[in-house]
Amino acid sequence: MENRIKEYIKLVGIMQKDLAEKLDITTVGLNKIANTPMLKIETYQKVADALGVPVWKLFLSDAELEEIRSEVVSNRPADEFCCPKCGALLKVVPTDEN
Repeated sequence: MENRIKEYIKLVGIMQKDLAEKLDITTVGLNKIANTPMLKIETYQKVADALGVPVWKLFLSDAELEEIRSEVVSNRPADEFCCPKCGALLKVVPTDEN
């Protein structure tokens, strides 16, 4: 599992300078965030909000999410999974976005 912030900066088409301004940080600070493999979920949420994407997209690809969903434990809802890194129970919340 990796930090996918750089990938989404390119996909959304926002300049790092503009994203840093939205986050009220410097571009150096944004660079540190984008190069840190594991961030606090609050940091992921702030960046996801600024990019306009669901937070899970910053650390899971669509294929990884589908793989996790296909391995759902029968007593657990399909929108919940354990973080492969820390074991925390996470819930995927649907959005209107593709």
